[in-house]
Amino acid sequence: MSPQNQTFFLIDGSHYDRLRSVFETPFDLRKLAGLATGGVPVDQAVYYRDVRDDNEAERQRSLFGWLKHNGFSVKGRTHGQDEPRERYGTNLVQIAVDALRLAQPGDHVMVLAGDAKLEPLFLALRDDGIKVTLISTLDAPDTIAPAPILIEATDSFVDLAMLMEQLAVGKTAHP
Repeated sequence: MSPQNQTFFLIDGSHYDRLRSVFETPFDLRKLAGLATGGVPVDQAVYYRDVRDDNEAERQRSLFGWLKHNGFSVKGRTHGQDEPRERYGTNLVQIAVDALRLAQPGDHVMVLAGDAKLEPLFLALRDDGIKVTLISTLDAPDTIAPAPILIEATDSFVDLAMLMEQLAVGKTAHP
């Protein structure tokens, strides 16, 4: 067991992008972490997002800079020009590996995601005595909203639709 309980905030950047589209605005991930923990400090926050090419890297530069400035780590691959790109899922694998390596019994792992493929991870964490919170929204198309089995695999679910008034940032501000 870790000497003191830690809180981790792991963000699937692809899901964040989809949620920004659903809510038609970026939202402040730093504020979200505070609201989701009830004010308990987050020990480590990681944003996972692959970059497929130079154009996408340029579009993400401002967000990545904001994240790093605000204490988030950014993880992901930049794919080479001639390298085939995985369509989806590499970030989910990295989230699972990091969650299993970082968290110890008594810790709290918050995940902003929606993919049902994370259900085995959530169940494994809970079996190890690690609290799991899923952050997403049910106020979205079925292709974006988390599946019921994913929500059932967690200790708690934070629906962003209930928090957007507090989290939304202006179009000129960063998330």
